[in-house]
Amino acid sequence: MEMKNIEHLLRSFREDLPEGSHTAIAIDRCASLEEISELAEAEGFHKFASVLFEAEQEALRVDPAMVENATTATEMFLREARKDLPEGGKTAAAIDRSASWEEISELAEEEGLHQIASVLFEAEQEQLRIPASTVSVR
Repeated sequence: MEMKNIEHLLRSFREDLPEGSHTAIAIDRCASLEEISELAEAEGFHKFASVLFEAEQEALRVDPAMVENATTATEMFLREARKDLPEGGKTAAAIDRSASWEEISELAEEEGLHQIASVLFEAEQEQLRIPASTVSVR
C-alpha cells in the first residue's frame, strides 16, 4: 500500500472518530502507524488496526532496512505492555527475563493477553519472511 493511500485512509477514518478518541489525537499529531494501530485496537477499531498493521508489514517487505526499526518497535511495545501487567503473572515474568518472543506470546495467549500475543506472533512471522542475513531474532 503506497504512503499516499495510507494517508488518505487515515484522513477518511479520522473524519468518523470522536474528538476525544486517542486514535484521533494520534492521527492529528501524525503519530507512527504502529502507535495509531495500537490505539485503534485498544479502542475497538479492529479492522482499521488490521489494515494499518498490514500497511506496516508491507513497508517492511519493500524496505528491509526497516527491520531493525520493527524489532525496536516490538521491544518498545513489550516494555510499555509490561508496565500494565500485574506482578506474578507468567507473561510479566517472561518479559522481565527477556524470554523469546515466541515464549512470551504463548504465555500471553494462555493468560488471555491476546493483543500482546498477536503483536508478537505477527512480529515473528514478519521476521520469517525476511532473509536471515538482515534479521537478528530475539
